[in-house]
Amino acid sequence: MSLGSVPPSTDHQCMRNITFRNIQMDYPIKGIYIKPNPGSRGDGIIENILYENVVMNTPIWWGIWIGPQQQHQPGGVM
Repeated sequence: MSLGSVPPSTDHQCMRNITFRNIQMDYPIKGIYIKPNPGSRGDGIIENILYENVVMNTPIWWGIWIGPQQQHQPGGVM
């Protein structure tokens, strides 16, 4: 249940009105994962996200992670 990565843009990047419903996860690395992508120009919006009836058993790292992406991007940017 990952959303992102949403970088800022002068074209107004956004993700909105998304529903995750009736989900069961066993041993997820990250169950709910929202990845904003910081920058210095423009904006990026993540809004109106609904998580409903979610069951998560024994997350390996985090059940919920809201923060920067945790992977290497082309060009060495993390």
